[in-house]
Amino acid sequence: MQTTVARAEVDTQADGRVLVRWELEGTPVPVDVAIGPTPDRSDHTHAATVPVGQTSLLVSGSRDGRLFVSVSPHGTGPAVVAADRRVPFEGIQNFRDIGGYPTRAGTVVRWGQVFRAEALHGLSPNDLALYERLGLRAVYDLRGELEREERPNPVPSRPLTITGRPPGTEPTTLPVAAEQLTTADGEQLLAEMYVGLLEHSATQLGELYTGLAGCDGLPAVFHCHGGKDRTGIVAALLLEALGVERKVVLDDYELTSRYRRREHQESTYGRLIQSGMAPEAAAGVLSAPRWAMARALDDLDDRHGGVDAYLTGPARMAPADLRTLRERLAGPAT
Repeated sequence: MQTTVARAEVDTQADGRVLVRWELEGTPVPVDVAIGPTPDRSDHTHAATVPVGQTSLLVSGSRDGRLFVSVSPHGTGPAVVAADRRVPFEGIQNFRDIGGYPTRAGTVVRWGQVFRAEALHGLSPNDLALYERLGLRAVYDLRGELEREERPNPVPSRPLTITGRPPGTEPTTLPVAAEQLTTADGEQLLAEMYVGLLEHSATQLGELYTGLAGCDGLPAVFHCHGGKDRTGIVAALLLEALGVERKVVLDDYELTSRYRRREHQESTYGRLIQSGMAPEAAAGVLSAPRWAMARALDDLDDRHGGVDAYLTGPARMAPADLRTLRERLAGPAT
């Protein structure tokens, strides 16, 4: 049985170094680790050959951009390319790459092509140089008009409002007073919002994915305010469409809790409290409960028979564009 790399992960440490971890399938063998500035292995330089049994390595980080790592069994077997999902901006925390995920077809979502993010108004002057190196051709701003006016993006963006209720309607009346809501109630509000986003923003979702499939649609980023809810639905549905396993899709959703922590959300938390919401419920709304996203995706399956039927039905996406999207965003695992 040929030894292969089953999984590779990259995490940037507080001191700037990068921790590479991997798992092998098959007979234990030494492992080659190489690093470079792009996902292309031809740009990578050999960093170390790691002895049998060692499953991690610290390497120097990049000083001016992203670092990609390729891990392969020494002398044989395909490599797996990985990177820290978070792009290391100083002004925003939750700008991350959704590449690298394996699909059921044996391909891998391509790195450096689609990013999910929080609002971009926090990009610092120093961040803009790194932003330019990403080579983004499209920025989809999923926020509402008032949000965009209050915190405009510093880069050209395409407004594409994603909403969880019919246009022109008021928010649903809460079953109890806002100050009486619990953490579980806050999470429940998220679950209902996610189902509503899929129900009431189908055509906008189809428009976004059709744009990604266009000849000049990539690389691209889509974002909302915090990069969790509206952005989370767009990312989850896209990964589902590319054939990523549901478990991995939900793992990606939960990553927001790692990168956008409580200290990054004080202003949002304060607004929820000022609106009369109980602190416990506000904490629930700001969380990323796995079950809430899972329920929304299960609801999509129940109502529409799966992601393909949803995208080519309510989302009005042409089947040819869906095929093109998959061809452009999923490629060989090596």
